[in-house]
Formats: sequence, structure tokens, C-alpha cells
Amino acid sequence: MAPAVVYLHIGSPKTGTTYIQNTLWANRAMLKDDGVLLPGQSRFARVQAASDMMKWHPDDGGLPQSWRRLSGQVTRWSGRSAVISQEFLYRANSEQIHAMVDSLGGGRVEVVLTTRDVARLVPAQWQTSVRQRSTWTLGEYADAVAGTDTDENAEGAARHFWRRQDYGVILRRFVDALSLEQVRVVTVPPSGGDPDELWRRFCQACGLDPTTTKPGGVSHESLGAESAEIMRRVNGRPPVDEMPMRVYKKSVNGALSRRSLAGRRSLETGLVLPERHRDWAEHEASRLIDDIEAVGVEVIGDLDDLRPRPTSKAYVDPDQISDSALLDAALDGLAGMAAEHARLIEKLNENPDEPAEAPSTERQANNPKKGATPSRLRRGLGRLKSQLKRVLRRLTPRG
Repeated sequence: MAPAVVYLHIGSPKTGTTYIQNTLWANRAMLKDDGVLLPGQSRFARVQAASDMMKWHPDDGGLPQSWRRLSGQVTRWSGRSAVISQEFLYRANSEQIHAMVDSLGGGRVEVVLTTRDVARLVPAQWQTSVRQRSTWTLGEYADAVAGTDTDENAEGAARHFWRRQDYGVILRRFVDALSLEQVRVVTVPPSGGDPDELWRRFCQACGLDPTTTKPGGVSHESLGAESAEIMRRVNGRPPVDEMPMRVYKKSVNGALSRRSLAGRRSLETGLVLPERHRDWAEHEASRLIDDIEAVGVEVIGDLDDLRPRPTSKAYVDPDQISDSALLDAALDGLAGMAAEHARLIEKLNENPDEPAEAPSTERQANNPKKGATPSRLRRGLGRLKSQLKRVLRRLTPRG
């Protein structure tokens, strides 16, 4: 038994995916009552399965165990549909697409790609890149994406952006692997409109009933300019640069960025595209729209939503923000890290023989045996505390 249709929401990143996933998860019970499955015992299980699948190659033999668990839940589901939403599925090549489809029980698979205007995407994708240990300034990143800077470092920034946001390329890959009728585009509405409109469009794309669900709140996981700049500068410090990526994700992106700095967003300067690239953004929007129209997929929303809208926000170069403003963000970051340090030490003292877990880290929450040992945790916290102190000394105005 398998559902008649499985919807794969493949991204792209920074196109409302967190909002959509939060809303799906908050309505999981109501969707299930309506015959719609969200597979995965936890949200992390879905992330892990998609991540492992994007690393899979036919030479590896069988599909990753995490994906087999996810797809197994789909094939055993007797309801009308299932929805898998993970924004880095956009990367799937033809072999991975066919393998995913074959694993889902033989029913119809339909692909949904959410899209957004490039003027909002460039700063959004930049702040994501600094949470992945990059050191590009926003100006350097925008220049690279717009093609006005073509040195070796700029080529890396351009690839970082366009592999995620070149919609024509992504759509053709999935249409070629499946069919034109199985792929559709949802456009993210312009800012300032009805905040629930994106959810209604997604419901239309995935055959969901918006009247039986409650749209989620707007996600605020992104960083403001000051906090993003703090992250960029921290990334350039040797102790952080030398961290294994798995450690960086937990200690810097997780503890510092997501749990200590993200809450400052409403207090900080907004990130906008540099003024010198506004004309380029208009031209690029036309190219992206033409590409989508040329592919010929169904569009839910309006392709004109991909054209940049005027903004009242003035461009502020994060690299030029005052030391005092950066210091304020750094102090909040340090305070958040100190609070996390205190919480973990308290937990260690209460349960000295048990692994410690960082808050809001689903992998550890679902796999407690993989937590850090007390001695390793104390050493790691001590190193991170020393690194933050060195950053603060460099940021503190002299004289």
C-alpha cells in the first residue's frame, strides 16, 4: 500500500522553506487526519535522510538507511498523499531523482520548487553563507553573484548562489528525469503582503486543504546585519577556521548564531542588496522569469513576484558598521554562550555520568548516546569561551 501521490518540496533555500516546514510540522496531526503523511519520526530524521540521499551514488549500492526508513513510512501509508519538504533536495542529480522516486512505492511523485526575487535572495543567501563558515563580505558576495568580480574567490561565491537559485537549470533537471506535468513552481509573494499567502499557494501545489490547517508564524531564524558581520569575522579566526565542520555546526552555527544571535534580528539593521546592483537585479529577474516560462512548468502565484520591489530600507554595508554596534551584538552573543555554558555545567553536575545535550539540537535529542562526555564538553566549552573573548578584545574600541 502506498499513497496515490507523494509531493517532494525541493527548495530552493531562502524561499520560505523554514516557514513552510514549521507550518507543516505544527499541523502534522491535522494533516494526518486528512490523509496526508509527513514522514519522519522527527524533523531531524527528514533532514538526515535528505542529506544522506544527496551524498548517495549508485556505486554505493543500496540507498542510505535513513532514506529507507523515511521512504518505508511512505510506502506503508494508506492515506491519500505524503509530503517531503527539504530545501537541499534541489541538488539531486538524475540518478538520485530516479532512486528517490523508485523508493516511494510506485505512486505518482510531484515536485514543488519555491522561488523568490533575486534582490531579496542575495543578502539572505549571504547571511546563510556566513553561518556556513564563509568570510565573504556582503559587497564581495553581491559583486560575485552579479558577475562584476571574477577572481577565484568570487567564482566560489557565485557558485554558492547560483547552484541554489538558477531556477531554469534546476527545473530542467527534474523535468528531464520525470515529466513536465510532475513539476511546478510556487512564487514567494512580495514582502508586505498577506503573510499567509505563501502557505495557501503551497497548499494548492500539494493538494492540501488550507481550511483545515493553521498557518505558522513568520520564521525569524535569519540574522540582522550586525550579527551576520560578527559571524563573518568569527569565521576568520584560526581556532574557528580549524574546527571540523560538524563541530562548527554545533558550536558556532548552532550555539552562537541560532541560539544566541538570531533573537536580535528585530533590533538590528536589515540586510538589503547593494544599490549598485539594483539594475542588475531587474535584468536578472527577467532572465529567471524567461527561463521558467521556457521550461513550461505550472506556476502557482505570479512570475512577476520574482521582480524586485522598491524598498524603503537603505543599504548598509555590514563591513562598515561601527565598532560600538558590533560590540553590542558580540556582547549579546557572549551572554548567550555564557547562559548555555551555565546550563550545560548545571546539567553535568546533576547527571555526571550521562552525556550532555545542547538545546534545540534534534540529533542529540533523538540520539542521547551520541552526546558529548563531560570532560570533552568542558574542554570544548573552554575553547569556545576563549575564542569569543579574543574576538571581543579585537572589537572593543580603543582609547
